[in-house]
Formats: sequence, C-alpha cells, structure tokens
Amino acid sequence: MQASSELLQLMSEVGYLACFKGDVGRSQIIMDGVEAIGIEQIPIKMGVAIAKVYAGQYDQAIHILRDQVLLREPDHMSAKCFLGIALSQKGQKAEARELLEDVVKRGNPDESVIASAYLSL
Repeated sequence: MQASSELLQLMSEVGYLACFKGDVGRSQIIMDGVEAIGIEQIPIKMGVAIAKVYAGQYDQAIHILRDQVLLREPDHMSAKCFLGIALSQKGQKAEARELLEDVVKRGNPDESVIASAYLSL
C-alpha cells in the first residue's frame, strides 16, 4: 500500500494522542500499521520508537533507535534523546547519561529540555 507522507503523519499523530491519553494498546496498533506502511521513513521510525518508550517496551525502542535511526543518521538528536531515556529506564545509566549530555549540548531547545529533565532524575 502506498500512503502519502501527510497521511502517515496524521496517523502518527493519532497514535501519539492515543498513547498520551493512556490508551497504549490502540497506540501500538496504530503505530505498528504506520510502521508497516512507511517502513523506510525516519520520522515514522521515530514515532514508533517514541510510542514504544511510552508503552514501556524499551528493548524494542532501543533496537529501532540504535539499529535503524542512528545507524542512518548518527547525529539525530531526538533519537539520541529517546534512546537515552529508554536506556535509563532499563538501568543502563552510564550510556544513557552520555547520550543525554550530548543532547543537552547539541540538541534543539525542546530536545535539550527533555534530556536535562532525565539527567536530573
């Protein structure tokens, strides 16, 4: 199935809304569908990974962020930020700290604020 980037973006936003409203199950179904359609697009991979972090599926999020997004875009600060969060939640504090400190230094203001918040935990 071919889907426009606008449709994939809209579906991702619906997936995020479901996740943020606490409906993790529906969020995962939506994001899995978005991933299946837009498998090669970095923004789609990011959306899927972020939803997995919020769902507590850290190993899957780490795999997507480390082995798919950062492999193709090593300086993707949002990917580093959410990888740091996932690693931190898994107890891998040293690696998480290194990533989050890099995001604080080089990320945009939103990424830096999120990374700073996790560094202070």
